[in-house]
Amino acid sequence: MITTAFGLALLSLVVVLGAVMQYFSTIPRGKVPVKPIGLVTFLSVGAALAVIAIARSFSGSAWSVVAVGIPSALALLTALGIFWLLSQRKTPIGDLKVKPGDKLLPFEATTSEGIPFHTDELAGKRTLFKFFRGGWCPYCSAELEAFNAMLPALEEYGVRVVALSKDSVEEAAIHKDRDQLSLTLLSDPKLDVIRQYGVEHHKALGGTTGSSKKFGIPLAAPTGFSAMAIPTSLLIDENGVIQWIDQSEDYRLRSSDELVLEAVNNAFTSA
Repeated sequence: MITTAFGLALLSLVVVLGAVMQYFSTIPRGKVPVKPIGLVTFLSVGAALAVIAIARSFSGSAWSVVAVGIPSALALLTALGIFWLLSQRKTPIGDLKVKPGDKLLPFEATTSEGIPFHTDELAGKRTLFKFFRGGWCPYCSAELEAFNAMLPALEEYGVRVVALSKDSVEEAAIHKDRDQLSLTLLSDPKLDVIRQYGVEHHKALGGTTGSSKKFGIPLAAPTGFSAMAIPTSLLIDENGVIQWIDQSEDYRLRSSDELVLEAVNNAFTSA
């Protein structure tokens, strides 16, 4: 009985960790499932196996309970943690202060190099302007790397990429160096620009932007709940007029390369 319980406990941990690893492997590739049915299913199976293993372990000694309980608890806690994160994936959109056809709202920020930045620098230039959560966010990291890879295609239309988050200047510099980004990163630690545009997610779990990645995923320590940007893209023409807006209702999901390039093509082919 105890051998079976221990085997179920190990199996539960393998199922849960395998499901998590498979899911996170989709992020760097930009293949995050809209509905993570597979992840939810395997997490549920793993959690159920853990509960069964714990129940069976009580027929043995105290050491048997401990031996079975450790892998079972790890499986359960991991599954519950991921379930909770999935429950928080919706972003509170609806307060956006601009729309297609509006002029870009003037603002000031600081580049990752510590240089003051003003929207006057965008005058006469086509820009893909991105609000993102932070360099700690694996989904944002993957999206900006995708934008960076698209730079040659965007440059054919004269489009540059500028991305802004609440990260400090130091964190923005770490992010840019870590992911080898050629685009412009802006720091808005007081959320002045984020609130000006109405793209504030008032309370979400954040992290620190570190210099390391594992399997393409940024390694970040949780910092608790705080305000940050809702992932939002603005395509702006050389006259400062917004041509296209894309805002994420689910922070895990971002526009595909094809959709971004289609928007750019539609906005600037005849220009």
